[in-house]
Amino acid sequence: MEFFDSLMNSLRLPKKEAMFHLNRKGITNTIGYLFVLLLLLFLPDMITSIIYLETNVTEISRGMYIVQFLVFYPLLIVFLILVGVSVLAGGSLLMRKFLSRKLTYQQLWKLTAYASTLPLILSILLKYITVPDAFSALIFIGIFTYYMYRMITVYPKAPVKT
Repeated sequence: MEFFDSLMNSLRLPKKEAMFHLNRKGITNTIGYLFVLLLLLFLPDMITSIIYLETNVTEISRGMYIVQFLVFYPLLIVFLILVGVSVLAGGSLLMRKFLSRKLTYQQLWKLTAYASTLPLILSILLKYITVPDAFSALIFIGIFTYYMYRMITVYPKAPVKT
């Protein structure tokens, strides 16, 4: 139920109410949400990869491949979550500094995680209708940057040091 609440509020971003509701969630809930979201988004690829595995091409058996796939693929997803969101949050930190707003990196990390929901879903959908990756990446960056700009500007300006 927590996942669906986070998903609904993520899709309502950059509205203030959704943003503040999501910012109250803990970091473990945020990481869990991202893990489930990416697992659901990449599930069709995982299933297709297992179904169409040609054992004569690989040196390992189908059973061993499935076991390795089920162990290492989720670990790869967790790694991509942590690194990808951290890099995007670093960019958001620069935007925050440029806009001189009062936000911490932890807040930006959570906002970045939730703001990437719609762009990720659109990227996966564009992949299945064979849109070039460069165009998909531009759409992702454009929507994400717009969301982050709108959400960062909601917060008050940082006090000016004299």
